Amino acid sequence: MAYDGELVKMANGRWARFQRCQVSRPGVEDAGETMMLIAVELDERYQQLLDEVSDSLAHYRHRGIPVQVKLDEAQRLTLHPESQSSALH
Repeated sequence: MAYDGELVKMANGRWARFQRCQVSRPGVEDAGETMMLIAVELDERYQQLLDEVSDSLAHYRHRGIPVQVKLDEAQRLTLHPESQSSALH
């Protein structure tokens, strides 16, 4: 299960950030607010940075320390310990 802001390495080897987007349905009056979580591929400077960071992540996880990486709206990269429930998925 992904969360807003989560970074993932896609099958093609490129990095993407999950982002919540509002979906509108023109012509539907009672559509309400529909949100969708999509993966948006990052630009080249972040591709290279994350490739370098992924080695550090692998070392943490190899040592049994579950961590997640998040890229926030200000384009800051942070590491967070995974919660027990998310570490199981």
